[in-house]
Amino acid sequence: MNVRFRCVLCTVESDSHLWNLVYLQKLLEEHGASVHNLGTCTPVENVATAIREDRPDLLVVSSVNGHGFHGAQVLLTHLKESGLEVACAIGGKLTTAVSDDDRVRSELLELGFTDVFLGDDAIDRFQDFLKFGLAQGFSAWRADPALITPWDQDAATREVF
Repeated sequence: MNVRFRCVLCTVESDSHLWNLVYLQKLLEEHGASVHNLGTCTPVENVATAIREDRPDLLVVSSVNGHGFHGAQVLLTHLKESGLEVACAIGGKLTTAVSDDDRVRSELLELGFTDVFLGDDAIDRFQDFLKFGLAQGFSAWRADPALITPWDQDAATREVF
């Protein structure tokens, strides 16, 4: 296989689902990635160590248990506090309510994720992201702005713990 980029793949600490990681690993490999799959319930320090040691071009975080939003915040905050910078994509089912997707996407983009892939077209958009990243670099990607519904305006300005 001709390796075109290096990728660390993980999930958040609370997510024990494996099928999504296997699927994404195969998808990433089809796009030319050498993938270091950290497995399920990934401790944030393990992700930080892999980024330090592997120096990947991309970190991909997947969560399908509906509780990934909080874990994603914890993970990216830890990476920032550790002085680690890497293009970082996240997707899956990050909350238990689809109606929260726009607000969650907005908050994660603001936190520093390169893009957040949610909804029915997530895989198609993620593949576009991969193609762009291969051509121009993942950090050069500019995510479409997240839409905030009027009823989420106040929630988007509140601090989440």
